[in-house]
Amino acid sequence: MHNTRARSNLVSGVLHGAAIAVVLLVTGVKPPAVAPREHITFLTPADVLKYDVAPEREHAGGGGGDRSPLPASAGNLPKRALRQFVAPMVKALNENPVLTMEPTIVANPELAIPVLNIAQIGVPNGPVGPPSNGQGKNGGIGNGDGGGVGDGRGPGAGPGDGGGVASARAGLKGALTQPVLLSKSDPEYSEEARKAKVQGSVMIRAEIDARGQIQNISIARGLGMGLDESAAEAVKKWRFRPGTVNGRPVVTSALIEVSFRLL
Repeated sequence: MHNTRARSNLVSGVLHGAAIAVVLLVTGVKPPAVAPREHITFLTPADVLKYDVAPEREHAGGGGGDRSPLPASAGNLPKRALRQFVAPMVKALNENPVLTMEPTIVANPELAIPVLNIAQIGVPNGPVGPPSNGQGKNGGIGNGDGGGVGDGRGPGAGPGDGGGVASARAGLKGALTQPVLLSKSDPEYSEEARKAKVQGSVMIRAEIDARGQIQNISIARGLGMGLDESAAEAVKKWRFRPGTVNGRPVVTSALIEVSFRLL
């Protein structure tokens, strides 16, 4: 009697599962094939925060490079220190140094700088691509000169000279708040990418305007097969509470990672 009931339950379960499969097949309903998530790095109300070792100076900054044919690649600013012993490099020129020291730029060690979701140093607003020290000269990273990071001159970072960290825009000192994501739309997996079982992340550069809307979208690193367009179209619909400087809404640069994963 017990065996008969167990066999009956087993048959019932198999038939029930088969019925569900038939319904899915006939109706064309597909189980979710994508588990999108996002990681947002706010690059500040300018490309780099406006701070300085000596706040009274208006032209802080620095730059460098090693005459690479490629532009300096994206990454986090190096550690800030009041003295520089080793200039920063994305690609080391000497693979086996006699003495290993941490590369730095000359700036206030207590400086608060946004951190990108990238495990290397570089130019915060550089391209996401092959590691490169950039087209500048005399060490460092960027298109500048002098052992720093950026397009300026000197051991700091930014368009100015003489150390410190400067932005490409002036007048942004003060109390800063980052944008807050209020609503978002998830991207759809393209049929082409689904069939090819493509997975990975699309990196999007964009600006969040003073109204909290996305503008100036570009693909920093793509996957192809329609996923780049899908990610951009979804991000375009996102809404934020805008970032502010001293309580005033401002445009904020952002690097957004949208991940596609097949379930």
